Amino acid sequence: MDHSYQAWQEVLAEEFFGRQHAGHPTLFYVDDDVEQELRYSYGMQEPLAECVGRFLRLGTAEPYSALEDYRWRRRQQDKDGVPAFLPLLACSVMAASRMVNDRNHRATAYHARFSELLTGDAKQLGSIHYEPVSRMWQVLASWQHSQRGARGLCTLPAPSDLPSNRSMIGFAQSQALLSGADRSFMPKFFRSLREHGATWPLPGETLLAQVEIRGMERYFSKGFRNALQEEEFRPFLAKLIGNYAAAWDGSDDLVPTGVTRAELLVRLDAGRLSWVARLRSAEQKKHVELQGGVVLEQLGDTAYYEVTGLPAPSADTLTRGIRRDGDNLVLSRPASSVLVLARDDVLGVCAGTDGFRPGEAHVVLAAPTAQRDVQRLLDKAATTGRSADTSKLAWVPRGWSLHKPVTFDDAVTLRRALQEVQGAVGLLQPPAQFKLRLEGGLKLAPSLDPRLYLQGGEPQVVLPDATEGTGSLLIDGKERPELREAIAAGRPIPLAMLRLEPGRHTVSCAGVEIGFAIADRAVIEPKATKTCGFTVVDGKASTSPSLLNGRTLPTGVTGADCTSANTQDAAAVLELCRRDADEVLFAAVDGRLWTLEAPEQPDWWGEHLSDTPAPLRFEVRFHGIGGWLLERRNGRWKGRPVNPGTPKPKSAGNPRAWARAVLNAQQASVEPSWAAYVQAAKELDR
Repeated sequence: MDHSYQAWQEVLAEEFFGRQHAGHPTLFYVDDDVEQELRYSYGMQEPLAECVGRFLRLGTAEPYSALEDYRWRRRQQDKDGVPAFLPLLACSVMAASRMVNDRNHRATAYHARFSELLTGDAKQLGSIHYEPVSRMWQVLASWQHSQRGARGLCTLPAPSDLPSNRSMIGFAQSQALLSGADRSFMPKFFRSLREHGATWPLPGETLLAQVEIRGMERYFSKGFRNALQEEEFRPFLAKLIGNYAAAWDGSDDLVPTGVTRAELLVRLDAGRLSWVARLRSAEQKKHVELQGGVVLEQLGDTAYYEVTGLPAPSADTLTRGIRRDGDNLVLSRPASSVLVLARDDVLGVCAGTDGFRPGEAHVVLAAPTAQRDVQRLLDKAATTGRSADTSKLAWVPRGWSLHKPVTFDDAVTLRRALQEVQGAVGLLQPPAQFKLRLEGGLKLAPSLDPRLYLQGGEPQVVLPDATEGTGSLLIDGKERPELREAIAAGRPIPLAMLRLEPGRHTVSCAGVEIGFAIADRAVIEPKATKTCGFTVVDGKASTSPSLLNGRTLPTGVTGADCTSANTQDAAAVLELCRRDADEVLFAAVDGRLWTLEAPEQPDWWGEHLSDTPAPLRFEVRFHGIGGWLLERRNGRWKGRPVNPGTPKPKSAGNPRAWARAVLNAQQASVEPSWAAYVQAAKELDR
């Protein structure tokens, strides 16, 4: 892949999935106007579709294989980075935005437009070639969910949400439904409904009905109006607009992109309701002050914050939206007449949750206006907790009903009931699952193996929504009859009940396989806190051992002969490189070129830092070599000299690769010594 494709990947990743989207619903919306604006803003020379089209293998059974190969190569370099097929997916959204009746195609002819956009011929790429693209959409959704909102809240539909005749193209279409103008108008629309005393948030289907009743279609884009008329696609449009309604904090604008949104959640602890905030940003501050005397204090090293300065949760504060602004941060909670609490593993107590979790226990509180909807849902789908708790508990808001413990053992029945009841509970759908995964379990020694579990403490298996209820799960290549009931119900499947023998095992579903291991013990070598060895003086090791400290450790000998000790070596130069840089190169003075890779995160990283820690730096030591250290971030190069000297690129290494790298990064610095490197590269490149 050439530089232009990689540049488009970086532009799209930054524009739609950058950290400025933390806590915000994100649409990957790209039409012709957006593409032109991105080209102009980022200085892209080649149009997006032309760039992607050059790398298609037309006339083969797998026209996108080069793009898939590129994605896998990038993934090996950065496992947590945005999947590297965004340019192709952006083109698939552009094709969806062009789906209107014209002289050449019907409004439903998606593949013709996609093929025409990328190849200039409406018949080169057909539906038979499109399955890899739909898989890419599911990978993107899984990645975004794995970031837990730090790269934006996912708005891609689950496969089960799509009508059968849109099972592949529906992902791209979903991102083309709401234009930027639509999203800007929605707060005004929501406010007009709230002013009439509507119980909030309203389910998506009710919102769409209100658009039609009030004749407000004219304020929305043509794509939205077309989807509104499509019977098969309308349910997902309802879910999409419902999600925006649930994230709305009651203000005139959605929280602006680039401003971090902290979610205000209710916590139930020791018979008392209180507030706790969850901050999805990668930069976790210890102390945050907001308007009105509201203060956030971080709880340990978690993404949660203690909240002071707000009235306690009550019937009044729960049914009204809350918003407090601070320095580039907004703390908000939309008004709601239903409160669902479930155990939070980080807090260790019950806290507010976005949706019901099949197989888990919930506490459900409902305002008088929502009690009928809640009772209908529980009657249809709940396994326990159908009857309201009539005991007079002091922490229950006045006039609200209480149900506990509420469990839903059958996810299929729950989803169906939520669709039928709608009302105040219509937005509490179980979280979407896009891929097979393991959750929970007792990990035995994560430092040895992140998928090593204690025997008897095996994890649960979560099936992707696309395979819900199909019974296709295999354990070590075989079906297990005792799991069929849980599989059919669509709930997490506990592996502990199988009493597996210690050793390695696999779970597989729909062609995807995950390996794990179980053991009854693990030998973990203690980490040494002190180092014993032999100090070295004038090239000779001492005859007796001693503890080596920070000064003697670099030249000391530990458990080996001192045959090559040399105190005359040049002092090493230490430089710090950014972990979040897209690429780090070292262009040596003699023409050698190195790509510097960030070391793996240490074992203690996940124990002491949040899931998405702030970008840290890693150390690089240069022994007796000079040159320039180059870092590329967000498409821009920056450079720092390391004993640069006078460049002599013909003396060693690969001069042409060195020259290409230097010329690509020629804007990295204005220092005269860097200008000498650029001039030497130009002479080599002639």
